[in-house]
Amino acid sequence: MHAKATFIFWLTLILYLITLFSVTYVGVYLTYGAIPVLIVSGLVMRFSTPKPKHKKIIDDGKSAISQIGKTTHDILGGANSVLNDFNKSLGEYNEINALVQDRAAPYKNKIQALKLEKVPFEVNVKYAKTPSEKIELEQKINLINEQIKLNKQSVQHIRQACELEVKVK
Repeated sequence: MHAKATFIFWLTLILYLITLFSVTYVGVYLTYGAIPVLIVSGLVMRFSTPKPKHKKIIDDGKSAISQIGKTTHDILGGANSVLNDFNKSLGEYNEINALVQDRAAPYKNKIQALKLEKVPFEVNVKYAKTPSEKIELEQKINLINEQIKLNKQSVQHIRQACELEVKVK
């Protein structure tokens, strides 16, 4: 009797839940039919005793489910730890970038201005009439490139200082 009530209970519950979650409209007759079947079979299952053979299967199933729960808990705890570390590192990265953006803005603006200043010289190098004019333009471009390089190094130093500042916190 216990085995049949268990089968009816779980089958009805599974089918009823599948219907509830997959169908947009669940009729009243389905609910009026499923709920009493669940209640009656649940009560029969609760108050009847399973056969010793079935009792062992039930106990083995309970212990297996318990072990699965413990294993899942451990796995999710490890995943949670990894995700917390990842979240912390992303927070630090965002903080570093905010500091660098704020503190290195003048240098980045200077780099952009130098790049814009360099464009006419690069265009004129292609159309230089004499070799001496070409050399003179290339020297100006090299000077601007050196200034850009110095400003980029300053931005890199600022980034390193910001990284150290955030790591110390």
